[in-house]
Amino acid sequence: MDANFDWNFSAGGLPAIEHLEQLLKFETLITELSSRFVNRLPGEVDDEIDDSLRRVCELVGIELAVLWQWKGTDQALIRPTHTYYAEEVFRTLEPLRQELFPWVRQQMLNGRRVALSSLDELPAEAAVDRENARLLGIKSSLTLPLAVGGEPPIGALSFNSLLAERGWNEVLANRLQLVAQVFTNALARRRRDKRLQESEARLAAGAELAGLAFYEVDFGENAIYIDERFRNLCGIPREQEQGLDAMAYWIDHLHPDDSEGVLEMRRQLHEGSLERLSIEYRYLHPAHGEKWIQHLAGVSRRDAKGQVVCTYGVLRDVTESKRAENDMRDLSRRLIRAQEDERALLARELHDDVTQRLAVLAIEAGRAELAAPAGGAVAESMQVVRGELMRLSEDVHSLAYQLHPSVLQELGLSEALRAECDRWLRLAGLDLAVNFDPLPAEVGKDAALCLFRVAQEALSNVARHAGARSASVTLRQTDGGLLLAVRDDGVGFDPEHQRKRMQLGLVSMRERMRLVNGTLDIESTPGQGTTIVAWVPAHGEMK
Repeated sequence: MDANFDWNFSAGGLPAIEHLEQLLKFETLITELSSRFVNRLPGEVDDEIDDSLRRVCELVGIELAVLWQWKGTDQALIRPTHTYYAEEVFRTLEPLRQELFPWVRQQMLNGRRVALSSLDELPAEAAVDRENARLLGIKSSLTLPLAVGGEPPIGALSFNSLLAERGWNEVLANRLQLVAQVFTNALARRRRDKRLQESEARLAAGAELAGLAFYEVDFGENAIYIDERFRNLCGIPREQEQGLDAMAYWIDHLHPDDSEGVLEMRRQLHEGSLERLSIEYRYLHPAHGEKWIQHLAGVSRRDAKGQVVCTYGVLRDVTESKRAENDMRDLSRRLIRAQEDERALLARELHDDVTQRLAVLAIEAGRAELAAPAGGAVAESMQVVRGELMRLSEDVHSLAYQLHPSVLQELGLSEALRAECDRWLRLAGLDLAVNFDPLPAEVGKDAALCLFRVAQEALSNVARHAGARSASVTLRQTDGGLLLAVRDDGVGFDPEHQRKRMQLGLVSMRERMRLVNGTLDIESTPGQGTTIVAWVPAHGEMK
């Protein structure tokens, strides 16, 4: 992407259609990056950040980007832990003493981003920063603090231009700030996970025989044993820490919404129909409020008849990990909402401005054609220009519709899906069968948008990649929700191979479904077509 591309669409400029498409790619990339970090293991985070940094820089046109992290608690030394260089640029970056950039360091500690289209914009008190930046060959830079909530920053993310000065308007800076926040959440979660692992290792070394929050149930002796960590984790009073009283206290403090499921799995374990139990649930601690508990249990002994005699279990507090997971989910939700808002804005710009200008040009071309001598070269040229303008207007209208289908809000999900099917019928000439059940009077806005986007992506894949002769789209009510199925008789693919590749469209569909508590299933076999089935709660909203 051109480094001088104007990201501010409200500024009155008219960017090229391809630039609009590139902006959409950037919005979609940010959403994908957010979802990709949700389930990453700690050991996978660094590679994921390196790849994400490369993709962002290549798309936006940035020559050098560095993710810095402070080393130690004194924040005197900052290390470049992740770096991207453009091919034509080579730099070797070492850990930096903070006195080299004192002004920028203070801005980062205060949680302020620093956007410089030119180093001359630095204030007089930043003379040291300016000189050292010039020594590194930096001409323009955007530096963003890496902080979660009210915690001190863990470092900074800098995007730098080395070949020429460039601007960092609010639109671009805000989107790069979202990228920084995705990285920050992933690194903070990894740090929390690392601290938790180190803590568990110390606990295990100090209490090897007892374990962490350990308990045992002996049906033969009609006895229950809990250790000190179990008592502390669950907040059990001393007078109730013995046996059955302790378990009764634990049961009484299970979250009401989780209690039934937890006790049912526990019953199955005690009856012997489950050999192992693994569950996470909320627990109402008397002093610390709601906690998330990870509960692992198993059968340790059976009698000669196979009846369960003894079970054991370990409890672990995973509240911080859950909070980080929920933070990432909330970021994904906000990113998708921002993407839809941006799509709606772009669609309005295209419909209200670009198409109107094209219409005026087509009219003027028609007048010029009529005014020119009949059969002459000018008349023929004007006829060609008018035809191209009309086709371009149709393309712009189609792009605006793909960005934000107004029919979804005006006429509802069924009519929006019919319009989308008709559009692909015209574009690709598919033999497309439509079967829609009557829908509830009220369908959740997010649920409807989610199903529409899944259908849009699925039909696009059918037309472009499946090599299908026919397809069908089904929408019906089932299991308290709405089920959408898109089937084709195309070439199909290997779902396992597709999961490994995790293409952007599939990632986006899965993330949308997850945020409305929906499900997405893909069935395909090479040579036998593909079926995509999406289900959402009828009143589902992003959570």
